[in-house]
Amino acid sequence: MPRPGHFRELDAGIPEERKALAQALRGLMKVVGLSLRQTHEELNRRGHGCDTSASALSDLLNARIHRPKGQVIRALYDLAETAARTSGTAMPVTLEELEDLRLKASEPPALLCPSCQQTVLPVLPGQGDRQHGNGQWPAALALLDMKQTRSAEDVAGVLRHVGMAGGPAEVAAAVAACRARGLRSEADLILRYAQTGRDGRQLAEIAYEFLRIEDNVMARRVLKMSLAH
Repeated sequence: MPRPGHFRELDAGIPEERKALAQALRGLMKVVGLSLRQTHEELNRRGHGCDTSASALSDLLNARIHRPKGQVIRALYDLAETAARTSGTAMPVTLEELEDLRLKASEPPALLCPSCQQTVLPVLPGQGDRQHGNGQWPAALALLDMKQTRSAEDVAGVLRHVGMAGGPAEVAAAVAACRARGLRSEADLILRYAQTGRDGRQLAEIAYEFLRIEDNVMARRVLKMSLAH
């Protein structure tokens, strides 16, 4: 950022949720009226030095941070609020609106079904059994396209969501669908997330779902994981 209040164009490939947060934060920085270095020095004086270096702030304002930290956002808001009271400037956004934008920017990116263009992730638990009980995972085709158009971190965010938050049937269907389309590393990543975020009983439920879709090889693999917990 060459001088306070002037920003570069956001990269075209950045998800809209992160762009929206960055634009809101840029509005705060115009109220603050300081350079990134000066902003860091002021935040450091207030006890928020960590994650507020000039380079970290630049990444935040250019939507390059995938999971922005709430304390950094709140610190910037507090700094802008102080400046607004002094100058009589209206705040461009509320803290509640900022937090909502931050949460949306931190969510895994939505995938669209290539046929109907409806969101296929995330899937509600009650819908998951019906949608994935036959071993199908509609997001698999969209994931192939996503690997070409989105960052590796965005792809990993989707896989992490499935592995750690998806129902047993969805996890099994996602792994099977990825393997069927040659996405073996993605399938393995889903399983690693599932192994990290679940206990032995929950892993056994996933193994059972593999048996339901007649994937005995993966059922044995996940059953070994469950026994190791």
